[in-house]
Amino acid sequence: MIVDILIISSIYDFSTDLVTQALEKAGVNYLRLNKESFTKYRVTLIPEDVLMRVEGPSGSFTVSDSVLSVFYRQPVFLRNTPGESLSLKEQLIRSQWMAFLRSLSIFKNARWMNWPESTYLAETKAYQLMQAHELGFNIPKTKIGNNAIEFQSFSGEVIIKSLDTVLLREGNDSLFTYSTVTQPHRLRDEEVYEVPMTVQEYLFPKTDIRVTVVGDNLFAVKITSNGKSIDEDWRIISRDKVEYTDILLPHEVKSSCQCLVKELGLSFGAIDLIESNGKYIFIEINPTGEWGWIVTPERRIDTCITEWLTGES
Repeated sequence: MIVDILIISSIYDFSTDLVTQALEKAGVNYLRLNKESFTKYRVTLIPEDVLMRVEGPSGSFTVSDSVLSVFYRQPVFLRNTPGESLSLKEQLIRSQWMAFLRSLSIFKNARWMNWPESTYLAETKAYQLMQAHELGFNIPKTKIGNNAIEFQSFSGEVIIKSLDTVLLREGNDSLFTYSTVTQPHRLRDEEVYEVPMTVQEYLFPKTDIRVTVVGDNLFAVKITSNGKSIDEDWRIISRDKVEYTDILLPHEVKSSCQCLVKELGLSFGAIDLIESNGKYIFIEINPTGEWGWIVTPERRIDTCITEWLTGES
């Protein structure tokens, strides 16, 4: 089968599931490669011909220079950190498949959501904050590093974040870190010197806003619980107790969101803002952010992405 759309994802990515369902409904030929299943396929990449042949459980596929688009959902293949040391074989397998994913950039004439190089840079928190500030966004006062004296110079509460998403394993348990609010004086040298971190002023009161940009389209929702703003990290609240309400952003904020995505070389971005004391403040952008949980019959992000991938938008 000649592939029109190539998808690089994970078996656990619900957002990708929604897109593939829409592609099947539209009768589009696509190939989805999940990172957990790479070894189930026999793949041949031929750079000089800009061609990839794939033999797998569901058949034979050909990806050529005429492939329409690439939906790239797994740019950080090596992010997961197991609780015990990897064997030499496993280290080799992971590193070489990561290099293989980078090699897919030979399909440079396709529409990418998102181009790998742009994705890696956009995931860097310091870089995205700098770009957002240059575009006129308000951003929180931020310090990144492992210097407790600098962190203690904040006045008022601070919020601590990892520089990158932390996904750890301990035995059979998967561990994930959330943002933590604390007092600056608690950030002592013996507690922070080993691992660099992001420390920002804690803004309160605040209303969380998720902005999803797809090409020239934008979806904005405010996030509440029982109709009220959520003081802590809203991701730790039970999903059935969280509401997502469509909102209209001020024109300049909407324009800044769209400009930021383009400035970062992206076609998709999941942007977190907060509204505090009448101001909209940029928190972060995720170039491979999840969005499946906010899709509704009236908020069809899946349809919008499908139309972008097929060139209909």
